[in-house]
Amino acid sequence: MRIAVLADAHGNLLALQAVLADLRAASPDLIVNLGDLATGPFDPAGSADAQMALGCPTVAGNHERNLLEGDDTSSSVAFARPLLSTAHLRWIESLPETLQLADGDVIACHGSPAGGDLDYLLEDVSSGRPVLASENAIRPRLQGIGPATLVLCGHTHMPRVVQLGPVLVVNPGSIGMPAYTDDGAVPHAVETGAPHARYAVVTRGPRNAWSAELRAVAYDWDRAARQAATHGQPAVARWTATGRT
Repeated sequence: MRIAVLADAHGNLLALQAVLADLRAASPDLIVNLGDLATGPFDPAGSADAQMALGCPTVAGNHERNLLEGDDTSSSVAFARPLLSTAHLRWIESLPETLQLADGDVIACHGSPAGGDLDYLLEDVSSGRPVLASENAIRPRLQGIGPATLVLCGHTHMPRVVQLGPVLVVNPGSIGMPAYTDDGAVPHAVETGAPHARYAVVTRGPRNAWSAELRAVAYDWDRAARQAATHGQPAVARWTATGRT
């Protein structure tokens, strides 16, 4: 079984189109989308249309929840909401928080299976920068996955592949936003260091073991950055063009 894993498009249609063109060569049996779909100063409606058209298993991220709850504290959510149609919002409302796939062998979530859509499953940001969390910190966040051997997560925009006993955890990184800052309870910055659009391909091989390939796809990120700048988000424009904060 071969699964293409998408996450955190954040309305960046140009990046999403590049990823979709690239993954056709991978010929996946399944595409899974991990949320934060359309909120960003790019093309929210066009991005939502493209992701709806995939017809693939999709989970809601924290930005989908914020859209539905009317939370305008995020500038990305505030920008996107008036540009999204009733059909877009109905689709978003239909999305689950988590999914079980492949007869329960695969769990898909946005944040973590146990902690919800704001939880950082693999990262420790207490220093202000993301580092790999300890196994003791990660394991409680995996509670409730049952017999699954593959967990797919997004939210942090940080591409990672981590093995914990029989369970492989894969974060594909962000399609549309390769860096960001968060001024919440623990202020931190996430940087991938490159502006490429990210996704992953996971493959189940002999003895049902999973392999993972993290992909970084070139596209016209300067054009995407200009969209963000035109829409009044110079910081997002810088993140988009450089992968740095």
